[in-house]
Amino acid sequence: MGEERRLSDEWGDLQEVGAVPDRGKGKTAEQAERDEQRERRRYPSEDKRVGRKISPTLSRSLVNRLRTICKAQGYVGPDGEGIIASPIVEDLLWAAVEAYDRGDLGQEEQVVETRPVLRWKSSE
Repeated sequence: MGEERRLSDEWGDLQEVGAVPDRGKGKTAEQAERDEQRERRRYPSEDKRVGRKISPTLSRSLVNRLRTICKAQGYVGPDGEGIIASPIVEDLLWAAVEAYDRGDLGQEEQVVETRPVLRWKSSE
């Protein structure tokens, strides 16, 4: 005889009046819903980094230069190419921020190229 899970009559009464939610509430339910579309679940360390993570779009030449610097500092991928490492990027950014704070970096005007873009014609 298999063991069946039996719920109390009180639970049944709650279900009848619609007091039992279809979906869980709270952080665990939110995480489960978020992770449904992912190949692997999101780890707590990823949640902790969210407030510290930035994602600027950099020029290809700067990305290549960062890879070269990181490779020289020992951050090398399996293919032998340099991999961009957060500790190196942070060190470089701190150096730039300190240079800015000292007044070593000045602001200058830059002329930006204008170019035509396609837009819908107005129907007026």
